[in-house]
Amino acid sequence: MTRDILSTDRLRLREITPADLPFLHRIFGDEECMRYYPGIKTFDETESWFRRLAFDSYTNHGFGLWAVVDRKSGALLGDCGITLQETSAGLEPEIGYHLWRDHWGKGYAVEAATAGSCAANPWPCAHRLDRQARQHSLPARGRAGASTAGNIPQISTSRRQPDRVLPLHHGQDIELIPL
Repeated sequence: MTRDILSTDRLRLREITPADLPFLHRIFGDEECMRYYPGIKTFDETESWFRRLAFDSYTNHGFGLWAVVDRKSGALLGDCGITLQETSAGLEPEIGYHLWRDHWGKGYAVEAATAGSCAANPWPCAHRLDRQARQHSLPARGRAGASTAGNIPQISTSRRQPDRVLPLHHGQDIELIPL
């Protein structure tokens, strides 16, 4: 059974499954989608990418790349999530996303990344992640309607009694789903 991570008004983030890989390879095998990467990936390279940054990461870290799904249609739009990247300071959390190009320009990336950074709150890296997001992504966070001051808000994982709900854009809210 696929584990849901969180939802917004328009999106659901859930764990990626092997059945998602053919669609995700469509993104990773597309030159336009991968224009800021060294090149496109073969199916085997895409599978290896998600094995490391999703499947193994769920087990080793409790987070990773998640499937971004349209809540109305149930369609898979791409992936978004938290990965650990090697930097000069050591391993640092990074939030990233990849969407099929038909879904660009609709605010899905900002919505998913904002929600994904909120999901990082239970982990010690959350404050560092938020600090990096505020330093490097102020325009994107502003477009999402998220606060650019302070740390990531505490959000209850209870669907019935949330302590606080993070406002997104156009009146949308995020609510973490109990794991």
